[in-house]
Amino acid sequence: ELFEKFDKARGDERKRTLANEICLELTVHSMIEEEIFYPACEGKVEEDLLSEAYVEHDGAKVLIGEILAGSPSDEYYDAKVKVLQEQIEHHVEE
Repeated sequence: ELFEKFDKARGDERKRTLANEICLELTVHSMIEEEIFYPACEGKVEEDLLSEAYVEHDGAKVLIGEILAGSPSDEYYDAKVKVLQEQIEHHVEE
């Protein structure tokens, strides 16, 4: 829902607010998965699947850091948010 709002947003401040909210929500979600959910899955799901999930989180963290450090006026800001969305959608599907 937040990604959809970002896609439709106009104005740098609105985009920044939504991007910051997206990044916060994903950061909290990732922490919970990494600290609680993934350890509980060890030995119950394929190791490759867990490894891939950790790597996907690492990729998302890089983009989150770049988005938070950037500005909606940056050339690739919107593209970074879009790629983050695609990564997260893939991660959820997996």
